[in-house]
Amino acid sequence: SSALAASFYRASPATLPAITPARIGDWVGLGHLLYKGTWRSASLAVQFFDGSPALFAKLSAKEAHILVRFVDALCDRSYDLASHCLTIAAQALEPLEGDDRSAFLTFAESLASTGWADARSYLEKGPALLANIQAMQRGRFLNLARELAHREGRQAFAFFAEASRALAQVDQESHGLLLSLAEELVERSPLAAMEFLKTAPMALERIPIETIAEWHAEGSALLDQSTDGGEAYFRMESSRGEDMLEALSSRVELSRISDILRMYSKALTGAEVAVHSSEALAKKGIGWVEGDAPSTEGSAIFLPPHVEEFPDKAQNFSVYKVYCTHQAGHLEFGTFKFEFERDGAIFPTERIKAEADRPPPEPAPPIDTDGHVDAPGEVTPPPGPLTDMERFFDIFADRKLASDLFAIVEDARIDVLISREYGGIRQPYSERQARELDRRPEANQLPVRQAFVENLVRASLGGIDRIVWPQQLMGIMAEAIGVLETLQQPQALVEDSAEATLRLYRLAEGIANVMPEMLEDWAEVSEGDLNVSPMTADSLGNDAQVDMPQGEPMPYESPQPVDFRGEFKPETVQMLMKLRQERQEKGQASPISPEQLKQMLEKSVEITIADMAQADLTQSSELFLTNLIKELNQQQDQRPGKEQPVPTEDGQPVTGMSTADDEQELPVEPKYFFYDEWDFRAGDYRPRWCRIVEYPVAEGQISYYEQTLSKYSSLVAQTQRQFELLRPEMYRKMKRLLDGEDLDFDAVTEFAIERRARVTPNPKIYWRRNKIERDVSVAFLLDMSASTDEEIAKHERRYQQDDFDDDPRRYFSWWMARRAQELMTPPKRIIDVEKESIVLLITALEAIGDDYGIYGFSGYGRDNVEFYVVKDLDETLDDHVKKRIDKIAPVRSTRMGPAIRHATAKLEEHDSKVRILFLVSDGRPQDHGYGRDRTEKEYAIHDTHMALMEAKRKGMVPFCLTVDRYGHDYLKQMCQDIGYEVV
Repeated sequence: SSALAASFYRASPATLPAITPARIGDWVGLGHLLYKGTWRSASLAVQFFDGSPALFAKLSAKEAHILVRFVDALCDRSYDLASHCLTIAAQALEPLEGDDRSAFLTFAESLASTGWADARSYLEKGPALLANIQAMQRGRFLNLARELAHREGRQAFAFFAEASRALAQVDQESHGLLLSLAEELVERSPLAAMEFLKTAPMALERIPIETIAEWHAEGSALLDQSTDGGEAYFRMESSRGEDMLEALSSRVELSRISDILRMYSKALTGAEVAVHSSEALAKKGIGWVEGDAPSTEGSAIFLPPHVEEFPDKAQNFSVYKVYCTHQAGHLEFGTFKFEFERDGAIFPTERIKAEADRPPPEPAPPIDTDGHVDAPGEVTPPPGPLTDMERFFDIFADRKLASDLFAIVEDARIDVLISREYGGIRQPYSERQARELDRRPEANQLPVRQAFVENLVRASLGGIDRIVWPQQLMGIMAEAIGVLETLQQPQALVEDSAEATLRLYRLAEGIANVMPEMLEDWAEVSEGDLNVSPMTADSLGNDAQVDMPQGEPMPYESPQPVDFRGEFKPETVQMLMKLRQERQEKGQASPISPEQLKQMLEKSVEITIADMAQADLTQSSELFLTNLIKELNQQQDQRPGKEQPVPTEDGQPVTGMSTADDEQELPVEPKYFFYDEWDFRAGDYRPRWCRIVEYPVAEGQISYYEQTLSKYSSLVAQTQRQFELLRPEMYRKMKRLLDGEDLDFDAVTEFAIERRARVTPNPKIYWRRNKIERDVSVAFLLDMSASTDEEIAKHERRYQQDDFDDDPRRYFSWWMARRAQELMTPPKRIIDVEKESIVLLITALEAIGDDYGIYGFSGYGRDNVEFYVVKDLDETLDDHVKKRIDKIAPVRSTRMGPAIRHATAKLEEHDSKVRILFLVSDGRPQDHGYGRDRTEKEYAIHDTHMALMEAKRKGMVPFCLTVDRYGHDYLKQMCQDIGYEVV
């Protein structure tokens, strides 16, 4: 080719300095390798020679040879792709050095023959991805990737990219160990090696690198037994893998211990107290922002999602206990029951006088509904405080300082009461306080007023000997410590904490917040140095005469939070508690107005509206109010049978904050639950694999329920009689009777012994069985998949046997009559039969008094298994339930396993002797991702079978009913020894 020769000569002057004369033949041979006698191959060879100066300036002869082999392999697939890769090669390979470049090109050559479509992405992105790997380990990583390319083909680049990103999240010093462990797996299962590297960062979040080999060894042993099981283990889709991580980890997850802490809180407070993650509270948008701090909003306790502070699980669990105990203490010892006008038990009440002495607030211009100020000159008195806490904090000019002081003294009161009442928690509690003292900032580095508050924090943690304070102000500190110690008496109430706050505030007011350098003689002091002596409560907290140096005061900042005390928002909590109470009472007017809320948000130091919406306080107030309503709606028990709100003048019921129409605008928040799924190939569960999204069914028309009863009135009566005849009876064995079914041999033996001993024997030597009341619960689980929209096969009708004698007029007359009949009575669908059956069954169950729930399920994929509540087990049958039955309709797919597990969980929570799970479906389980692909059926059947077996092991009586005529084909495998019926 003349063009090829010309390009060779053109490139020679610039290329020859980069290669030795002995390599000229090799250079020509590389161009000849690309030339196949076609015009496209000639064009590619010309491109190679033209680009040779740039290539050989960066590549050795060996590396250039590998590159050309890579490009040549791509030619078999796409000349365009080969040309593009040759064009970008010099620039793409520039960041690589030495052996890395050779190994990189070798993997590229393997990729060209197994996953050629990824070649361009590899050249463009590969060098940056390779940079994530420790320099000394890059060759090993590329060799491992090449081994996977030979074994797994098209997944090689995906592994390279994902493993690189995963290792980027791990300390580079650990890369060598992780690659060694992956190399041990690659011969037995390349996929297991790939998954191990991908999930290593998640494993190392929970266990130290020193124990990763132990976790790996368990998975390796499992891989020898079952390839599928081992691969699922390293994918973290195995409960065995999760259990092993849990055993090796020192981390304690809240999700695993929340039930224990809930019972613990109930034991402390004597009330049902839910325990949730702090992240959930922060997401509510009602004032809490810390997702990892303990707190309470008055009805539940919120704790960090996990604790991993110590290398020992028991110690981390103790941290949770201290967190939970402190928040439960606020609920038990009345922190949020503060009443402004109620006297305390220790301090004389001075806050009422302080309120009277406070300058009155300035009247505000009236605000219309749009938030605009009306005509000047017109003023309205400001709305009163919402709560007693708000009224108390209104006394103080510096609300932040007062809030910080109240938090310190009230937390100290709670800590003392907990230590006094619960000796079992005393040691971990004191250890936690000591640990917090070690974390405190240097007091002598803070402005003086902030140092005063910081020292009060230390004293509240039992660290009086940690106080650092100027000698010339020692009298103020002594008086402040006296206030704290006076409060630490068992009879102290939250009102005493308020009085202590008032006295400490007066002391703090006299201390300028100047820089610490302006005062001398900062020193650690002891209780003896402070000269704290018992004082009468009414002598504490008087205004101190302080001679402070002159200087520019610094803005006051709150002290560093005490970890185990968490987020403390007494003003917000009391507001929420008041709103809950108002919503539960009949006939109460709205307890909160937009003006009150706006005023509270402007004043509050607990809720930072500036973070929510800097520009518009009115919009922020509306958003906050919306979040409050949503939160209260979720907490309010709106089930039938509860007291209903009374209507207002316009006929709408009052709910405490808004009318019913207002509340209907808010969408019903679904509830989320997670369940394992059985992988029969791995022989293990996939932990938390499926997410149940629970919705209440919307209400339709009650006429459907009534029409169904009327239509099948005779069948209703017949069904009811059958249920009454077949209802099971339970018996209790009654012993020590004068008469009965048979002798009680234990009593007979005692009778004989007593008579032999010449003691008057007990003549009650019989027993019998007494019938007791039924105690049965039934959960109906309805398949609401799209396939239930199909019509039921019709029986042959008589008109199909008519003889039309080839008369078109008779045929068309018959056809028109048939169409009119079908329009008047639409064909019945499977879902219609399910709905009608439910109406008949619940009527019979109502007659015999069994508890029952009605649920439906559908969804698409494992993250969206929809679970519809028509009637809960503890809900009574009323018009709301009857209306919901009308709205049962076909939706999407059928993922039976998680739906059965969720229904089982509901039955398990319901206290009954006999619990029955009744599954009604129209076919086999099938859903997106419910198996390797849409055609696989075994995975779904095995998971459903395991879910039914789980229910049976928990004491349930599962029963399956299907309207699929081919149901026998899979029900035998799915149900096995569990009862089923094909209709």
